[in-house]
Amino acid sequence: MTCDRNPLPPVISAAFDYWKSKLDGRLMPARRDLNPCQIPSLLPYLILTDVCRDPPDFRYRLIGTQVVAQACRDYTGMRFSQLDHTGPGSTVWQDRIRVVETRRPVLTTPPYHGPKAGIAGVSGIHLPLSSDGDTVDMILTAVAFTPVLKTLG
Repeated sequence: MTCDRNPLPPVISAAFDYWKSKLDGRLMPARRDLNPCQIPSLLPYLILTDVCRDPPDFRYRLIGTQVVAQACRDYTGMRFSQLDHTGPGSTVWQDRIRVVETRRPVLTTPPYHGPKAGIAGVSGIHLPLSSDGDTVDMILTAVAFTPVLKTLG
């Protein structure tokens, strides 16, 4: 899998490969199939999101330390609908809705609105998880930040 004919950032590629290794012939793995001890270098770049229904929403269950550092805030436990930049209609919301509806991974390059200077962009992959093998109940996201290139001069 590549994005715009360019190779995926290493964090995203590694997360996708790990997710695929847990499929075991299924459409998507369950959260219980994931072992954080197997992917320590990825943990700072991962987000685990609960899928809520009636009404549709998402809740940040876990946010890696590098993601929190870039956001300058820890949103763990918050629902997307509570936040201005992640509510219905946002890229973040729509990407996850697509994962729920298709039950397939989704590559994304949402606009970066974070407070950190020096970040040119962000990319990610949303990976569906299902405890019953059919319904997406969690989404594992790997995030890569692209730094602003400094010019020599």
